[in-house]
Amino acid sequence: MDKDLWEEICFILTETIPSNVSEQIYENKVIRVFEKLGWSHYKKELTVRESIQFGAANRMCPDIIIRNSNAEPVCVIEIKKPTADLNFSGHRSQLASYMRMLRTPVGILVGDKFKVYTEMPESLVNEIYLVEEVPLRKSSEKGEDFVRTFKKSENIRESVNSYIQKGLNKLEKEQKKKAIETRINDPDFKDEISDWVREKLSEFYDPGVVAKILDDYEFEINSKGSSFQDFESSYSSVIHTSRNRADNLDSKRTKDGLKIGEYVQKNFREVFAENKLNSNDIQALQSPDYSKRVFNAGYPVLRNITQGRADHKGYNRYYKDVYGGKYYLSAQWNVSHWDAFEAWLKEIKRRGLP
Repeated sequence: MDKDLWEEICFILTETIPSNVSEQIYENKVIRVFEKLGWSHYKKELTVRESIQFGAANRMCPDIIIRNSNAEPVCVIEIKKPTADLNFSGHRSQLASYMRMLRTPVGILVGDKFKVYTEMPESLVNEIYLVEEVPLRKSSEKGEDFVRTFKKSENIRESVNSYIQKGLNKLEKEQKKKAIETRINDPDFKDEISDWVREKLSEFYDPGVVAKILDDYEFEINSKGSSFQDFESSYSSVIHTSRNRADNLDSKRTKDGLKIGEYVQKNFREVFAENKLNSNDIQALQSPDYSKRVFNAGYPVLRNITQGRADHKGYNRYYKDVYGGKYYLSAQWNVSHWDAFEAWLKEIKRRGLP
């Protein structure tokens, strides 16, 4: 029954109208749809453009108001023609105003689909939340659910409240999804994966050897797709040597017989000894933003010795030698940093040349 009624609704709103239908004609079609759902225009269960006063001299005229047997508004409907952009904030604000004035738990924006909104107690003015978006497609569980919820019944409020709660649960799940995705895409998350691997391997092998080997590895998190699944199935944590990266970096790359970490240490000793770094350089190298932007480094390149060598988890992130009399140098270097470091070093050493 619900399936048949939903298919008839889709027929009315998609197959019986011209492509250039006016909003007035489309409004009549939508009125017919809600009459099909059992709401009587004659009995004033469904009112069209009812003029409602608010304030001393203001009035509003919602397109449709649905009322229960006690004449209490349970739903307000704003209609736009099928070609209208339902994402336009003005449409949503208009619906929110009607919902707030009528104190209805739900509002429906109708165009080329149904967009069902609700307002939460702590909502700001004109702030409403999308509960469900129902495309006008005949084979649709969402459509059948819409029919079950909004067809006339004695327990319409309970049906609507249940529908809202289900939508809010979905919204909460989506918000958690976004929070997880944001966390995963945070550059610091790679470092946490590295820490975890370092910690696990160090349970079985010499921590110093583990640290040296991991310097030649990188961690990446690659999304398998945009659908929300469990964390472990949505994302794969991929560890691989730099020689397997798309940019074909060679994990054995050296210069003057030195690997990246050794090369960085050697050159920082030289630039400090030759006074190539001015106060602005040293200040910048202690900045997380500068270090990330210039070197793609997860930690500031230099750290004052008063801050120690360890991160907040107790892992040493800096070499034990002191540079420039009062700074530790980051030990978090791998082959992906070669080009950036070489470019920076070239610019530093260029200073003072004739």
